[in-house]
Amino acid sequence: MFWRKKRNDWVRPEPPARVTLEAIGYVRNQQKKPRPRGWEQVASTIEMLPEHEARLQGIERYSHIIVVLYLDIAGDALEKPEQLTLESGHTYGIFATRSQLRPNHLGVSAVPLLGREGPALKVRGLDAVDGTPVLDIKPYLPAYDAIQAARIP
Repeated sequence: MFWRKKRNDWVRPEPPARVTLEAIGYVRNQQKKPRPRGWEQVASTIEMLPEHEARLQGIERYSHIIVVLYLDIAGDALEKPEQLTLESGHTYGIFATRSQLRPNHLGVSAVPLLGREGPALKVRGLDAVDGTPVLDIKPYLPAYDAIQAARIP
C-alpha cells in the first residue's frame, strides 16, 4: 500500500526505469511487411489470447477502438533516427512523426470496430503487419479522444 497511515495521503512510489509488458493478442491480416501508407482498407482480426476474452465484454457496443501495439519488426531496424526528413522536405524529431522507428516501438491506432466473434475483433485500417503483438485495447471516446481545435504543421 502506498498510503500513509496517519493522514491518509497517497505517496507515489519510485517509477521503474524498465517496464515489462505482455501481449494480450496478435494482429492477423494479409500484410507481411511494413509500409508507410495505404492501410485504410486493410481488414484485420485482433486475436485475443483466451484468458482475455471476458475483458472484451461490451466492446462491441463501440463503433471505434484504440489499439496499442508493440511494433516488434521495427525493433530489428538498423537505423534508430533522432530525426526524420519527411516527404514535405521538413525535418522533425522522431516524436513529432508517426514513424515506427521510435525508442520503444509503440504504435497507437484508432480504428473502426466492425464486429466481435468471441475473442476476435474485426477492424479496418489498422496499420500493423500480420503477427504484430497487441498490448492494449481501449474504446474510442469522442469526448476524450477527438480534439476539435487540434493543430498540425
